[in-house]
Order: sequence, then structure tokens, then C-alpha cells
Amino acid sequence: MDDLPYLVTFAHVVDAGSFAGAAQRLGIAASAASKHVSKLERALGARLLQRSTRKLSLTEAGAAYYQHCARIVEELEQSREAVARLQAEPGGRLRITCLNSFVSAVLAPLMPEFLRRYPKVDVEIVTSDLPVDLAQEGLDLALRMTGAPSPQLVARPLAPLRFVVCASPRYFAVHGLPQQPQDLTAHALLGYPRHLSDDNTWHFMRGAERIEVPAPTRFAVNNMQALRALAVAGSGITLLPTYVVGDDLRAGRLTVALADYIGFDNPQLYAVYLPNRYGSPKLRVFVEYLIEKIGSPPFWDRDLGFAYGA
Repeated sequence: MDDLPYLVTFAHVVDAGSFAGAAQRLGIAASAASKHVSKLERALGARLLQRSTRKLSLTEAGAAYYQHCARIVEELEQSREAVARLQAEPGGRLRITCLNSFVSAVLAPLMPEFLRRYPKVDVEIVTSDLPVDLAQEGLDLALRMTGAPSPQLVARPLAPLRFVVCASPRYFAVHGLPQQPQDLTAHALLGYPRHLSDDNTWHFMRGAERIEVPAPTRFAVNNMQALRALAVAGSGITLLPTYVVGDDLRAGRLTVALADYIGFDNPQLYAVYLPNRYGSPKLRVFVEYLIEKIGSPPFWDRDLGFAYGA
């Protein structure tokens, strides 16, 4: 690290083709630039430049060394730019994609304070029940519920999720409470359409045990709020995240069955973005805001008594 200033000077001397040109770029005297290179050569035990009254030229060792120096100087410049971006006031349009149910249940109530905090940030949310190509759609961020985020994307964990089997107390009073996942096949099930629900199979975890249950649906729709409404009305059993049904569980409109089982392989909520979006002030402050507001455990579960993990 002691040689770093000399290394930077050497790279600028080569780029400028002279000590005077490098000195002007660096804001130092030409004699100081020459001394930096001489000290670097002594430290390396090799001559890097052939000096003459007319021009400078690289030695074989100097040419090889310059390739590494040039990369280091470029990375230093990129790091300075990254810090400058982080310190810049967040602004511009932030384009986000997530499930419609998450917008209505979680994001929308959180947005007024975010917009007040960052008046120069405009937010656009595009809902989708399927993964969206962020680059192709020009999106900054996706909020995804998964156990395995794509390794090609940066994934910041925001919160664990809990999917619960639930129905109205009236439904369970008439049809009985399932005692194990396999019992669900004898009930009226409310779920997603076949092409969105892994061929109508519900997955559960209990400890290290993984269970898959055929789940032919009596009613299917790709909208969690609609499934919640039908379950509250007594139409059947559904499997939904607690951020959607938490208020109904607290109010007694819905009752949990199979509480020992974790639905959908214990998924997590992630903030997912392209690597080249790293350092974007508007993206950074939004992700940090979500982490602050969601908390641990997530605010929608704090009084429901669920424990996360296997």
C-alpha cells in the first residue's frame, strides 16, 4: 500500500506520455512525478521507463507492470464514483415489480412516509405473479418470495415469510379440522390456477420432513385477496402468507390449521436487483427503508406467535 501513490503516478505518466503531463493531471510538480517513478523502480528492483530528452518509452517490465497499474487506477476511479453516487441525494423514478397482494397489504401503507422522506424520488410499481426480466423491462427492483433467489442477481433478504393453511371457523365446524397435510384432499381448496401453482401441488415442511400434497382446487384465481375473501366467507381452505391473512387471524375471521407445518418450503422475501444497479441512491434508500419498517420479526407477524425456521 505504501507504493500506491507511486503506482498511480506511473500509470498517469504512461497515459500522458510525459512527467509534465502526468504532473498536470495530478496537481503536483513534474520533478515530484519523476521522483515517484524512481522510488517505484527502486522498490520493484526493475527499470520501468526508458528516459531520453525526446520521449519516454516502456521497458518490457514496465509494459507488464502498467497493465496491472491501469486496472488498479480504473478501479480506484470507479470506487470514488460509487461513493459519490451513494452520497448524492436520491432522485429519479424507481421502478419496482412485486405481487399485487404485497402492494395492497404491505407496500401501499408504507409509501406515504417514504415519499415524504425522499421528495425527489418517484415510484412506479408494476405487479406480476410471475418473475419478470428486470433488464428487459427496465426495472430497478423486484420484491420476490422464494427460497432460492437467482445467483445472477443481487438479493437482499428482507423478511422470513409464513404461509398458513386457514379457513373460517364456520367451515372447520362443518367439515372438520385437517390433522395432517394429506387430509386436505378431502376438503374444498382455494388456490392459484394450475399453470401458476406447480400443477396444483401444495408443499409443506416440518423439521427436515418435506411433504407434497395434491391440491385440486374447488376455486382458483391468481389473486391472494380474492382467495382470502372466499376463505373468510366459508367457501373452503386456502394457503396464504400471513401478511395477507394476519388481520383476519387476529379478528377470528380465519383459523389456522396444521400450524406445525410450514407452507411452500419456508420462503423468504428478498429485494432483488441487477448488479449494475448497486450504488443507486434511490434503490439503496428504498431497500434500507423496507428493512427499517418491516423489522425482525416482520411487523405483520409480531403478535401471531409463529416461530420461523425448521
